[in-house]
Amino acid sequence: MSSNEKQTSNNDDDSTEAIEQKNFQSRPETYNGADRDLYCWTQTISDIDVRVKIPKHIKKGKQIKVNLTKQHIKIDLIESNEIKTIIDSDLPWTIRAEDSTWSLVPGEHIHISMEKSMERWWENFLINEKKINLKHIQPEKSMEDLNQEEQMKIHQMMYDQRQKAMGLPTSEEQKYEDIMKQAWNAEGSPFKGQPYDPSIVQSIRKSE
Repeated sequence: MSSNEKQTSNNDDDSTEAIEQKNFQSRPETYNGADRDLYCWTQTISDIDVRVKIPKHIKKGKQIKVNLTKQHIKIDLIESNEIKTIIDSDLPWTIRAEDSTWSLVPGEHIHISMEKSMERWWENFLINEKKINLKHIQPEKSMEDLNQEEQMKIHQMMYDQRQKAMGLPTSEEQKYEDIMKQAWNAEGSPFKGQPYDPSIVQSIRKSE
């Protein structure tokens, strides 16, 4: 292959990467990240946010197990007393596992928030994942440049981080509690007519 042909091939690859990343940049859940078959991820200079897709029948915390260490992640689904590992991989860089959290959105995804050990942009979430080209991300994009939906999601993420720091429920946890409050006095509920007790709800949720 001549040098001109190599240059043309490189330009074509670069163009394809740019188009693909432009698509990722258009969605908050893949902004500065990527969308893969099993998961999608987004990042800032200091943290990474991942959504791992799960089957619709996975609706309880006891059906999943997430193990995060300094540079490794393993996710198991527990179905009919059988364990199915869906992710078992090293990370390209280290994280602060003790400051990282996860939550379940029933029937949709596992939401994982990880704090990076050092401020840097990641090219991939898992070590063997296809790398994104960092020159096509937008690390300096300001809040004003985001559309209304993107701004709302960013504000929600910031709100959830503040709530976690204060030991208070996140927006998803508050939504869960609202559902439980409605179910508390529903027909057939063993608690119907009794004052709402959040400690009982918490114990039920932990046993799930």
